[in-house]
Amino acid sequence: MDGEAINTIGIPSIVLMENASQGAANFFAREFSIKEGYKNIIVIAGKGNNGGDGIAVGRILHQKGYQVEFLLFSDPGNLNPDPKINFEIIKHLNLNYTILRNETHLEEIFEGLKHYNKNETLIVDAIFGTGINNPVKEGIYSCAIRLINGSGFKVAAIDIPSGLSEAFLPEEGVHVHADVTATFQCLKVAHLHPDGSTTCGKIAIIDIGIPNERVNQEKYHIDIITPDAFKELLRKREPDAHKGDYGHGLTVAGSVDKPGAGILSSFAVLKSGAGLCTAAVCYENRTAAVTAHSEIMTLIYKGTEDLLPALEPFNTILAGPGMGNHSKTFDLVSLLIKNTQVPLVLDADALNVLQKDKKLLEHPRQHPIIITPHPGEFSRLTGCTISEIRGDRIGISREFARQYHVYVVLKGHHTLIATPEGRVYFNITGNPGMATAGSGDVLSGIIAGMICQFIKKHSMDTILQAAVFIHGYAGDLAARDKGEICLTATDIINFMPNAFLALEADDYRIPFHLS
Repeated sequence: MDGEAINTIGIPSIVLMENASQGAANFFAREFSIKEGYKNIIVIAGKGNNGGDGIAVGRILHQKGYQVEFLLFSDPGNLNPDPKINFEIIKHLNLNYTILRNETHLEEIFEGLKHYNKNETLIVDAIFGTGINNPVKEGIYSCAIRLINGSGFKVAAIDIPSGLSEAFLPEEGVHVHADVTATFQCLKVAHLHPDGSTTCGKIAIIDIGIPNERVNQEKYHIDIITPDAFKELLRKREPDAHKGDYGHGLTVAGSVDKPGAGILSSFAVLKSGAGLCTAAVCYENRTAAVTAHSEIMTLIYKGTEDLLPALEPFNTILAGPGMGNHSKTFDLVSLLIKNTQVPLVLDADALNVLQKDKKLLEHPRQHPIIITPHPGEFSRLTGCTISEIRGDRIGISREFARQYHVYVVLKGHHTLIATPEGRVYFNITGNPGMATAGSGDVLSGIIAGMICQFIKKHSMDTILQAAVFIHGYAGDLAARDKGEICLTATDIINFMPNAFLALEADDYRIPFHLS
């Protein structure tokens, strides 16, 4: 976008840099105000444009009354053009700057900074932006990052904490741990990839003046899920509504050994608002679901020949949780893919068996398929390692969704949705307490239940955003009440009413720091 704004639209790059720096400086001044006692600013700047932003930010903070000094990794003659312009300005203003020569010099500088009061001092990290392709492991930059993190000073990152990148995993090198981050125009993938948010602190998105026509192009479509995306789904029901208006879901889940998965997913279908839910169960489990929740109906089947004639009444079908990874499951999933005429949600063992023949997903069909793997299941399905998936969640999910024309809901920290058209949505609700048995079964049930209700009036993109957000938000509400350690999948279901009520009343908090 930046390149298009400069080269196609004709906005001078120095103008974009000034807009970015003004916005970042204003954000930092609000978060660490002079009134609260902050008065010292240490800008640590690289030679690239991120460093240029940092130099400009320092100059603007100086104008606001802060005492600013600059630590520069490059001789002025080696700076990029725009950073060099900003360097010349601070030089003419006689602001204090030091050119860092080597690691020893850097360590001596930081030793001298110890006289600063930690409650009065802010480090502005402007070493690297989003463009680095290799992790920082050694040398003067690694030394600088370690010194910043160990300084005890508050840290404000420009665009992204130095050392983070979407090109590699955070643990492959070192990176700055920031208290706040001012990013420009849009969130970057690395803020969420795979856990950048834990080291970005509070994030402000600064509008730097790139025209909306460039920002809103479909090819850039990676979005954060917020309730605004699905508020139409939460409208009050018509007074004369009946259960048939909200769909009938079929869950083909559970087994003799694992009946609970089917019970959890079936009840989640109902709790998410579907009018009816039938659980297809083996004879041995014929009473389990009804005993747990009398609202669940049952369809007893022995094999695929029993199930095929019974598919017609349903608006959505969910298959996989607790079924077991064996040939009977494969036969059943194959039957559903080839014969289902309604949206089909595949989870857990329905995905595990597809590794034998994932070309089944290429079978001609009119109905959408939604797959909901965790990284292990997606690894088996794609042939990629879990590490590779963690390292490129967007790329691998998007490619798989496009190739097989399915919706991918890749579970985990910041669960993401990839659509057949290549759109990607990141979820920002959820917490580590949801890493518990049955949590994924609840999610697939919520997805199926919401498809039942809304597929006739709303897009699949909207429905999936709502389902994923509400699943995580119910988990967040449960964690506040129960704590993360004791959280169970049943707690997530039990707090779904609280989540819906809060969203309907616009009374919710998003557990992600965006300014």
